[in-house]
Amino acid sequence: MSDRVSAVDICIPPALAGDVLQMAEDNFHPAWGKGRQKGKYFILSTDSLDDLSEIADFARVNLEEPELPLSKTKRAACQALLDRTHRYAVLEPLGEIHCLAVEWRDVPLKGSRGSRIANELRQASSGLHWFKAPRLS
Repeated sequence: MSDRVSAVDICIPPALAGDVLQMAEDNFHPAWGKGRQKGKYFILSTDSLDDLSEIADFARVNLEEPELPLSKTKRAACQALLDRTHRYAVLEPLGEIHCLAVEWRDVPLKGSRGSRIANELRQASSGLHWFKAPRLS
């Protein structure tokens, strides 16, 4: 699917809402400013692959090289966020800790375990040159 007609909604887990709100306030990336609070959840609506890349990359970097040790709750939140972006876009590893959304999915995937996605990205990037890393489907 090359052009996305409608926006997708990505629910940010409550454990990451503070980080996301801070990034939105600091204008870290335009994606973080596209959110809205809905009860205890923070919802990002976007129709941009660049925004999905930013969200997925944030989750993966926090899983692979967190600034501070992650609690179980934050680790699970990062895995869930990575899974939620993977539902809508094909992700490719970019180096050992980053990832990139390369194309929209024709049909969003059903939910899966975020840890599976993180492991697939890790395996795809380990031992391979960055330009030969396979896409995750």
